[in-house]
Amino acid sequence: MKLRDYQQDIVIKTQSAFKIGKRQPLIVLPCGAGKTVCFADMSRKHIAKNPNNSVWFLVHRQELIDQTKETFEKFNIKSDNIFIGMVQTLASRIRRGKVVNKPTLIIFDEAHHATAKTWTSIIDYFEGVPVIGLTATPARLNGEGLGKIFDSMIQGVSADWLIDNNYLAPYEYYAPKVFTKTFSMKGSDFDQSEVTSFFETSKIYGNIKQYIDMNRKTIIYCPSIKFSKYLESIIPGVVHFDGSTPKSERRQIIQDFRDNKIKILSNVDLIGEGFDVPDCDTVILLRPTMSLSLYVQQSMRALRYRPGKKAIIYDLVGNVFRHGMPTNVFDWSLDGKIKAQNPNGERDIIVRTCQKCLLAYSGTKPICPYCGFDNKKTKKQIQEERQAEIEKIERMERFNKKLEQGRAQNLQQLIQLGKKRGYKNPTYWAKQILKGRYKR
Repeated sequence: MKLRDYQQDIVIKTQSAFKIGKRQPLIVLPCGAGKTVCFADMSRKHIAKNPNNSVWFLVHRQELIDQTKETFEKFNIKSDNIFIGMVQTLASRIRRGKVVNKPTLIIFDEAHHATAKTWTSIIDYFEGVPVIGLTATPARLNGEGLGKIFDSMIQGVSADWLIDNNYLAPYEYYAPKVFTKTFSMKGSDFDQSEVTSFFETSKIYGNIKQYIDMNRKTIIYCPSIKFSKYLESIIPGVVHFDGSTPKSERRQIIQDFRDNKIKILSNVDLIGEGFDVPDCDTVILLRPTMSLSLYVQQSMRALRYRPGKKAIIYDLVGNVFRHGMPTNVFDWSLDGKIKAQNPNGERDIIVRTCQKCLLAYSGTKPICPYCGFDNKKTKKQIQEERQAEIEKIERMERFNKKLEQGRAQNLQQLIQLGKKRGYKNPTYWAKQILKGRYKR
C-alpha cells in the first residue's frame, strides 16, 4: 500500500516521537483523513520487524470493528498478530483474568474517549506497552485535554487543506434561524430531554421535512432516541437505529445505507465517530451541544471525498454559532480545557449567515464569500460603533468643559460659568476650582 504524503508524514512523526522517548503519542488528523489507513500500515510494519510482535487495534463501537477490518482487507494487510476488537470486550476480559498474550503495540481509535475507565484499565494492565491514540478531536466531550493519558500530541494537516487538495469534499453549511430558545445544562452539556420536549411541542418537524431530500444520502443526529424514533414514524424514508438495536439488524441497516437501500439514517450518537460512507452527502444536526468534539465529529460526517461531490450540512440548532465552522483550526492541547467560543449561540459573533444565499461563513465581514452579497454591518458592530461614538462625544464634552473652565481667569468668571452650567451652588464650585489652582 502507498500512503499519501501527509499520511506518510504523520507516521514518520509518530516514529520520531518514539525515538525520543515518548511512549503514548496522540495523533490528530481531521475526520476523513484516513487515520485508520495510516496506522494499519504502521501495524503491518511493526509486525514485519519481528514476527513475535503483536498489535491490538481497538475501537469502541461494533460498527467500527467491521469498518476497520474492511480497511485492513482492502490494503491486503494480513491480520496475523493483529487483533481488531472493542475496548469494552477487552476490558471485560482483563477484569475476568482471561487475557493471556501481551501486545507490543496498542492503537486506540477515537482516542478522545481514552480517559474512560474501560480504556485506562487496558493501559494500566499493560503498563509499559507503547500506546498510540488516534482522533480528529483531541479532547473529552466536556472539553478537557487528554494529558493524563498521552504524553505528546502530533497534529497533521488541516481539514481545509484536505478540501483544497481533494481529499475531503467541499461543503455548504446552512444554519437557518429555526428557534432561539436557550436550554438548561445537565452536566457539561445541554439537557437533551429538555431539547426533546421542546421539539415535540414546536413546529420543528416541518422545518426538518423541508431539508430532507430522498435523492441525497443523509444522516440525522437527534437529541434523544425518543425523538429519533418519532422522526422515523412521521417522515417516510427515515430509518432509526440505536445502541439497543440488535447487532445483526444494526449491521444490516448500515449495509443497506451503504447500498442505497436506505437514504435517510437517524440516530443519536451511534455513528458520530469514524463512520465512513463516502457517498453520504448530507448531515442534519438536531442536537444542540456545548461539546466542540461532538459537534466536529457529527458535522463532518458527510465530508468523505467522492469526485464531484459537494456535501451539505443543515444545522437547525445553531451549533456553528457556538463553535465556528467545523473545518476551522482549533486550539487543541493536552492540558487545559477547550470551550465553546460563543456559548450562548448568539448570531453574528464568530459566524455569519448570508441573508441572500443563506450559507454560513466564518467571521463577521459583510461580503458573503459565496455569492458576494453585502450583508451590511452586524447588529453588534452597529452597537459597538454607536457606543464608540457616544464615548467619543463624552470625551470631547469633558475636554471642552475643561477648556472652558481654564479660560475663566477669576472668581467672578468661574461663578458665571457655574451659573451657565446650572450648578446649585456656583459660588462654592468656583471657589473650589480656584483653591485647586492655588495648590498646584
